[in-house]
Amino acid sequence: MTGNKICSIICGAPDGSIDRSLVKGLVICADKGLDHALAAGITPDIVVGDFDSSAAEVPAELECIRVSPIKDDTDAILAADTAIERGCTELRFFCAIGGRFDHTFANVQMLEYLHNKGVQAQLFGGSERIRLLHSGETAVLERFSGFASVFALTESAVVSERGMKYPLEQYRIERSFPLGVSNEVTEERGSIEVHEGTVILTEYFE
Repeated sequence: MTGNKICSIICGAPDGSIDRSLVKGLVICADKGLDHALAAGITPDIVVGDFDSSAAEVPAELECIRVSPIKDDTDAILAADTAIERGCTELRFFCAIGGRFDHTFANVQMLEYLHNKGVQAQLFGGSERIRLLHSGETAVLERFSGFASVFALTESAVVSERGMKYPLEQYRIERSFPLGVSNEVTEERGSIEVHEGTVILTEYFE
């Protein structure tokens, strides 16, 4: 899709490493994400959150959206909604994987929340990337020294995995069994095609 307005959202997972080449467009920090951004030499445009975990002082010149810690939305969702209000249609979440499992899982659930709003989104953390693929979508994977795993988010999903060490062709995977863990691209390019349902695609780069 072309013409997307990108927003890079920096979250607060413990591994604060950020691939700066991927940070594009509007930059929003969610709470402790401000610590990671400043450590990486990144100046955000906006900071949001309840600031119950950030150790950094918010620079006076930055737009700051401060909310009560008693809330339903996570800081990441607050940042995402802010980005959408500013017209962004592609969101990249950095420092969004690792640390507390409940926070990581909440971020994965958030991907479906954003899809339902018509927004593309993916999570980055350390050497990992997580995104969702829905029925009719295909992900093309370059050959790399890492792993790609596919898990059904819906009760089941039908997928094809081509150019991979363990190929599948229109195979039904179940949410109740992790058949799709730790595959590898063995050809110049691999692909994951979803014929039915929704899957979580995780990539781990060694």
